[in-house]
Amino acid sequence: MPPRSARQGLSLVSVCLILLALVTLPALGSTGYNPEKTPLQLQVGGEKVDYRIAFRALLPGHILEISLAPSKTTDYRVTESGRALPVKAGQVSWRAPQTPGYYPIRITRSGDGESVQLAVFVMQPASEVKNGRLNGYRINAYPPPLRGLASYRAPEGFIEVTEELVNVRVSPHFTLGQFLCKQAGVFPKYVVLKHRLLEKLELLLEDINAHGIRANSLVVMSGYRTPYYNRAIGNVAHSRHIYGGAADVFVDVNPVNNYMDDINRDGKTDINDAVYLYQLADSLVKRKGRRELEGGVGQYDKNAYHGPFVHVDVRGSRARWGH
Repeated sequence: MPPRSARQGLSLVSVCLILLALVTLPALGSTGYNPEKTPLQLQVGGEKVDYRIAFRALLPGHILEISLAPSKTTDYRVTESGRALPVKAGQVSWRAPQTPGYYPIRITRSGDGESVQLAVFVMQPASEVKNGRLNGYRINAYPPPLRGLASYRAPEGFIEVTEELVNVRVSPHFTLGQFLCKQAGVFPKYVVLKHRLLEKLELLLEDINAHGIRANSLVVMSGYRTPYYNRAIGNVAHSRHIYGGAADVFVDVNPVNNYMDDINRDGKTDINDAVYLYQLADSLVKRKGRRELEGGVGQYDKNAYHGPFVHVDVRGSRARWGH
């Protein structure tokens, strides 16, 4: 709507045209954002792949199983770093090499060329950590599993991140570098990341856009934390961040200023925007029928160091706080 001074000189027809334009404007999230859902039917490690870019990490020598939808008329070409992999009865078994690193696998359907890119990382085994460091990068020891739970076991390996890998997409709207620990240090750095966390963040991003909030990604204020860094900032010993399954996020697109946007559209940027984001994340798993993505959701207000944000994790059980 034009400012008052401009509106005074408008004819009735002009006003009607402006109102009609406002009514027919697309939602804020319908322009520029694409969820990048894949039309291919495939599973990796027994789990359905929903997006055109998916992430997996495994140890050297371990096998990644890829299952493609059976078809009498459709062939698939599967390549790893450009090298063709054998496809037998819709199955691909890829054994991770002994050398850790990034091994992209592309699955392409014949005819229409639709494809999925698997961002596959072979990890450095945790046994390579010596005196709390991995190739000079400080990690420190993990605490014993909380109440003996498997979800709190120390990771078996770490993804090595070089400067060249920082911008590798691990899902349609998130890069590997977004989840690096904030501790100081030179490359290579190391990260732990769960593929289900990425799927939950993509689902939340899709939901945000469906509610009329244009955002092509979320700011990951904090992703992985080494036990060393986690302790240095005074966080609880068993924080979900040290297991690579948690992210503190907020929306920052209008304007881009490293601060939560006015996503509830009340003319202010404050805790109520975190409340709005929390409410979407709180009900996300149930509304979408994705129980495998169950986890924690926490709401945080601004302080002297950051604006409002929301914590999201995939611990496997429901937890809520801060609201």
